[in-house]
Amino acid sequence: MLHDIAPHVLSNAYSPRAPQGEDPALCFDPEGVYLKDGGFPTCADYPAGTSFQYLFDYDGSAVFLADRIPMAAQRQPHRALRSLAQPQAFLGGTALHLWDWYRNTRFCGRCGAPMSHSPRERAMICPTCGNSVYPRISPAVIVLIHNGADRLMLAQGKHFVGGFYSCIAGYLEIGESMEQAVRREALEETGLHLTHLQYFGNQPWPFTDTHMVGFFAQADESEPIRLQREELNDARWFSREELPRGPQSIAIASAMIQTWLDRGANLSQEGTDR
Repeated sequence: MLHDIAPHVLSNAYSPRAPQGEDPALCFDPEGVYLKDGGFPTCADYPAGTSFQYLFDYDGSAVFLADRIPMAAQRQPHRALRSLAQPQAFLGGTALHLWDWYRNTRFCGRCGAPMSHSPRERAMICPTCGNSVYPRISPAVIVLIHNGADRLMLAQGKHFVGGFYSCIAGYLEIGESMEQAVRREALEETGLHLTHLQYFGNQPWPFTDTHMVGFFAQADESEPIRLQREELNDARWFSREELPRGPQSIAIASAMIQTWLDRGANLSQEGTDR
C-alpha cells in the first residue's frame, strides 16, 4: 500500500531546520507539481531568493516546499505523483496534502486574521485570537463486498478517472461508528444490506486528505443492486475470472482485492453485525 515504504522511513516528528542543497524540495500550483527528470527537485535546483517551508523528514533528510518554480523542471498533473516509484509516491502525496492544507489555512476561521506557522509543531496559529489549526485528515471507510464464496461486488464511480472498478467507499458522518458508516455507504450506493463485517487494515491517502479504514463484508448476491446514480456509473458481481481493471497497486482497495483473491471463501465469517 502507499505507506509501505520499508526500509525507508518518513518521520512526522516536527524538526524544522535550514534547507541544504541536496534536500528534496517540491513546488506545487493548482494545476500540478514540478518534477525534474521524473523525480523531485532539490533545493539547489531553485533560483536565488526561493523560500523553503519544512515539511517532514525522510531517511534523516528534510523535505521542503518551495515558493518558486525549479529550474529545468516540467509541470505534471498532481495525479502523476501516484505513478512515481515508491517511496516517491508516498512522499509526494504527503507533501501535496500539506501544501493544499497550508494554502487553505492562510486566515483564521475564528476571527479572520492572517495565520502564522507555529515554530514548535506542524500547525498554523492565529496571533490575534490564539486559534490553532492542524492538518486536515478526513476519516473514511472502504468495504470489499463478497458473497461468502467465489464472487465479489465492485463499482465504477463517476469520478474514477479511466473507468476502473473498485470497492464502495465514503466519508464518516458526525456521530456514527466506522461499522455504521460501512453499512450506510453500501446501502446508499448499492441498496445492499451487509453482514459479517471484518476489519482489514487502514491507509493514509493524502491525495484527498483522507485516512481510509478498510473492511470486508458479506452480502446476499440475490438482493437486487440499486445504484445511487449521483455516485456510481455501474456496480455488479464478478468472479475471480471476470475481474475488470482495478485501482492502482498503492491503494488499499487493491490490497483488499488481492487478499480476497488469495483467500476467497476462507475469509473469516465471524465478523461483527453491529
